[in-house]
Formats: sequence, structure tokens, C-alpha cells
Amino acid sequence: MATSKSLLQSVQNGLSIIKLFTKDKPLWGITEISRELNVPKSSVSRLVADLTEEGYLEKYGKQYRLGLTLLCLAGVLTTHLEIHREAAEPLNSLVNRIGETAHISVLEGDRIIYLLKTECKHPVRLLSYIGKDNPAVCTSSGLVLLAHQPMEKTIEVIGNGLPKMGPNSFTNQEELLQEIHYIKEKGFAICIDVLHTDAVSIAAPVKDYTGKVIAAVSAAGPRQRISESKMMEIVSEITKTAEAISKRLGYLESVFIDI
Repeated sequence: MATSKSLLQSVQNGLSIIKLFTKDKPLWGITEISRELNVPKSSVSRLVADLTEEGYLEKYGKQYRLGLTLLCLAGVLTTHLEIHREAAEPLNSLVNRIGETAHISVLEGDRIIYLLKTECKHPVRLLSYIGKDNPAVCTSSGLVLLAHQPMEKTIEVIGNGLPKMGPNSFTNQEELLQEIHYIKEKGFAICIDVLHTDAVSIAAPVKDYTGKVIAAVSAAGPRQRISESKMMEIVSEITKTAEAISKRLGYLESVFIDI
């Protein structure tokens, strides 16, 4: 218990150090950080050394300034905000066309997180909300995103475990890898009873201006509404929506054709 409390205090002090850096005062020394935060100089020195090693701070003479790691994190946030902004209109249009709830998701570790959601008008809906996360291996959006990750990343995620969520959740790693390979070739994923019983989800990838897959568009609904005869129609609409959002993000397919 004491160790956990000490770790929490260190994290809080580390964040407090980072928050000291502003446009008006971009440089700080160990002594003045200690004085400003009322934290022992030895503790500040240790925390600053750790933050510097991880790239959150960098040494500048006898002082310190913010490091490039924070710039990378800011880039991630900016990308998420851009996706949210550019995807809202196409997602609303998709829901109007197919009559099912749709999401924009991104991959975080071995889980997907919903950045954006447009609810359908049907009284029977599946539980989801912005910020909710689900195992990537149990969702159509997760499988689409894993299909476009480096193979070592995909294998790492699968190696973290295959949770049993719905009756058709994947339980065999080799079979799942084969399915992910197939999804990459097709350009979309369909999951039936994988995350929930009697639920269907369909997803397609969203690309940025470099051609990198950074998000997924998905739609989900109960099996009684998404019949097999309707699935390919929804696949077509989701794929069109993913392409429309990709173009809004600057992706030009012709530029990235392999020769």
C-alpha cells in the first residue's frame, strides 16, 4: 500500500513539473522547480532525470525544456480531433442511409476506442458510447485496424489473450491471424455474434494523407435487422463512407498505388 501511494505521489509530482513549462517560461532549473513546487531538490532531480530519459524533458544548458515526446503526443491528439471533425458529416449520412448506429474507432494498445458515434432511430440499440473501449479482437473495427498494423504489432495484440465475449469470439490464434489476413485482402470485416450474442458489426478502414490506416468506420445492429441479404449492401455503404472520410483527411488513392 505504501509503495502504491509513493508511486502515485511521484506521478503527480512528475505531471506538476511538466505543467510548469509555459510559453512565458519555457526553461526551468532543478532548484527553481523544487522551490516552486515545494518538493525536495533530490526528488525533483530524480524525477527530471526520469522525464528526460523518456523524452518528456530535454536538457538545455543548466536548465530543462519540454521534450519531443510531448510533441508526438500532441500529434496523436490533433489527429484524433481532425478525424472527429472530418468524420461527423459522412457518419450521419451513413446512418441515414442504412438505419443502423455507426462509429469511428481507433486502436489503443489491444483495445479499440470509440471517438465518434451516430445513433440510429430504432428502439433496439446496442450499448456503446464515445470513449468506450472493447477488445480489438472481438470487434469488426478492431480486426480491420489490426489487419493494417505491422505483423509484430498484430501478433503482440493477439498474444495478449483472446477474451470470450460472444458465442463466436475467436479462440484460436492461428485462425484469427488467417481471418485478419483475409480482412486485409477484402478491405472490410464482418463480425457476427463475436462481441455480443445476436449482434452484427461491419467495418472498413480510414486512411490519412500518407495512406496509413488510422481509424475504422463501423456499423452495428441486431441480427434480426441485419440479415445476410442486407450485409453486402451495408458493406458497400460503409466502404464508401470510409473512402469519403479518407479523402477529407487528404488521402489520394492514385498517389499510393504500388508499382
